[in-house]
Amino acid sequence: MGLFTPKETYAKISDISIDYLMNDIHIKGLIFDFDGTLRVNKKISIETLNFLKKAKNCGLKISILSNNPYVSNTILKTLNINTTQRFACKPLKKPFLDMAKRMKLYPNKIAVIGNNKVSDIFGANRAEMYSIYIQNLNSVSLKLKIKGNLKNIGIKHVE
Repeated sequence: MGLFTPKETYAKISDISIDYLMNDIHIKGLIFDFDGTLRVNKKISIETLNFLKKAKNCGLKISILSNNPYVSNTILKTLNINTTQRFACKPLKKPFLDMAKRMKLYPNKIAVIGNNKVSDIFGANRAEMYSIYIQNLNSVSLKLKIKGNLKNIGIKHVE
């Protein structure tokens, strides 16, 4: 398996089985990317909030590792996520390992959930963490890319 290949791929966070992560893979902590993963099209969905709540209630440690220097403290307080690092310089391995230390977990007990195969998946795999890729099939950027590709092959009117 290559360093850019995730261990699992899902369309959205709420499709991930917390029971599977905890009982079959023995994950004890989750590190999330922020933009495009937790927050899609500038919103955090109810399904994502429910997933975070369930994960916390099951005893998983949760953190955010983001290259976005503007992750809002208000959002972090709303989500009740204390361990965070902004402008992380992903995909460097060090920020992932530093976050593992802050979470007081071994890297192999952490799943990284992100929407970017370079910054999130590559970084997680290099740090020997369990990598989960979120495809974001409903994102605006993906829809624009698909429309552009369809126009390139001669389909002009796409809704």
